[in-house]
This record gives sequence, C-alpha cells and structure tokens, in this order.
Amino acid sequence: MTGQSATMLAAHVHGPGDVRLDPIAIPTPGPGEVVVRVAACGICGSDLGYIAKGSLDGVHPLATPLPIGHEFAGTVVAIGAGVETIAVGSRVAVNPDRGYIGCGGNEGAMASHIRVGPAKLNDTLFLLPDHVTFAHAALAEPLSVALHGLRMARVNPADQVAILGAGPIGLCAVAMLRHMGAQNIAIFDRVDSRLERARALGAHLAVNVTSETLPVALARFHGSGDRFGSPYVGTDVFVDAAGSGAALTEVFTHAKKGARIAVIALHKAPVPFDLFRMMANEITLVGAIADDRPEEFGEALAMIAADAAALAPLISHSYPFDRFAEALTVAADADKAAKVMLTFAGQTA
Repeated sequence: MTGQSATMLAAHVHGPGDVRLDPIAIPTPGPGEVVVRVAACGICGSDLGYIAKGSLDGVHPLATPLPIGHEFAGTVVAIGAGVETIAVGSRVAVNPDRGYIGCGGNEGAMASHIRVGPAKLNDTLFLLPDHVTFAHAALAEPLSVALHGLRMARVNPADQVAILGAGPIGLCAVAMLRHMGAQNIAIFDRVDSRLERARALGAHLAVNVTSETLPVALARFHGSGDRFGSPYVGTDVFVDAAGSGAALTEVFTHAKKGARIAVIALHKAPVPFDLFRMMANEITLVGAIADDRPEEFGEALAMIAADAAALAPLISHSYPFDRFAEALTVAADADKAAKVMLTFAGQTA
C-alpha cells in the first residue's frame, strides 16, 4: 500500500456529459473501515445515466463531483482500528449499499483503491473462494439486483416469467431464474445480440419485439384466456428491466388475474396505469431498488462460486482503466455490449 500522500485517478461526474478521471489521494482506513485495492469494476447503466444527466436524478445539480462505480471486487490492503474479522490480503466482493458507494456516497469504485465501511463480513464484505475471479465476483452486484426484484415479486420455480429488456439486468434476471430452477423464462428486446446472450444464459424464449409482439409471443408460450371480455396471457410474473413506459402499459393490458409485476428498471418519465384493470385483475405491482440486500448478495456469490462458467455470456468486454473513455463508449452500445468490466494495473481480474 502506498503512503497517504500518494494519489490515484478516480472517475467523477462533474455535470451533464462531463465525467473526468480526477487525481485524488489514495484513501486510508478510519476506525471500522478497510481499504480495498480494486481489481475489477463493472460499468452499470446507472453509471451511464449519472454521466448523461450530470447528477443522480437529472434534476438536482451536483454540489460536488459525484464518484461512480459500485460493481466491484478486489483485495483488502489496509484495515482500520477495530476491524478484527477481515485480514489484509483477503479477496473480497463488496456490497455497496451501506455507504451508497458509487450511487451518491463519498466513495466510488472506478479507481484503484476504495475505502469501505463499516467493514463487516457477509454485509459489506464477502470473502471469495480462490477459484472465483474478481471479474466474476463483480457480477454479484447486478445479479443481486435482479434477485432482489424476483424476491419482491415472490417468484417460485413453477412460475411462468417474462422479462422486459435483455440489457445487463435483464440478463442477470435470466441467470438468477435459471439458478432458481424456473422452466418457462421468456425475454423480450429489440437487439438480436442481446437476445442471443439471453438464450445462452438459459432463456427458453427470446423474442425481438420488432418481429413478434409481446402478447402474441406470450400467448403462444405461456397460454392465454379471456376475462371480462378482454384477452390475457398466462404469464405469472413480469420483470421490467427495460424502463419502457409503452412496454409496461402493454403488460398491464394483457396481464392475467393475480399476475405480479416487478419494476427494477430506471424509468425516465411517469407512466400512466389502467387502475381499473389493476383492481379488476388483482395485479400486484412492486418496485425493487436493492439498497439493502446482503442476503441476496451472498446468494448471488454462492451461485457464482458454484457455476461461474454459466455466466460467461454476461461479460462482453474487459478494458484496462487507462482505456476508460473507450470502455464507456462500448458500454453504451446496446448491440455490442452486455457487462463491460474495467480492470486495474497490478491486479488479475
């Protein structure tokens, strides 16, 4: 570990479309904290959104530059006073929830080192088995986001599930449903390359909505019926990982009695709902932000440890941190990218 006076480059959002690698001091741990040397950090759609909007919500301007990066794993290189259960040299994945790491907090993981606190095993820090790579471990964050949404919707293996959107979170939902034993997973998108990844991860039906509409495809795959003179599809659970108001409205129009809908996407505008249909068909709508999910984070890591090879389609690109701008450009290309990983010098991702 370099001294306190040493500096590193860290990604900060300064305003709309303005992200910079700023030189800042390498952190040192305070009481109850550790410093992690980052080995791999995924680029999330929310990171791209913060950059585009210039803030967390695009409404309230930043008072200070916003550090980003919250999907990461690395090695503990320093510990603060009072930390007894975690040793220097521990390989860890980090649950970013407690300090809102990379999502409004004071720390961001798009940097070579990051301070993490409180340092608590199986809450903020999760030890990695030797065979789990840092890049795979960094997938625990988006996988647990998807898992949290599935838990909120009370998904069970017998459910027929439809996922809107085959971006990284939609793909993570496929992976977690496969892990749960679901047998009737459908996914919808407009990009064929994303749908190919979904099939490789275990989707049983992957449909480009420019070729076949969602209600037609789901009636064919999950069955259909009629209630109060309106047709419905037999899908038990819908997972919104697309953030499309039109797609969510279409789901409400065709959802059966008792259907559950989980919204884990970031919607950029209000969406009107047919509340009569929601009432008459007893539809359950839940949101899932996944900001308190140590149990799901641990379950995602256990799945990674058991079957990391099955997750290969999730990681489409890996770039060294000194190619940060290129990595962002590729991550924003829906046709090229799934999960894009940043790696750091001196670490094997």
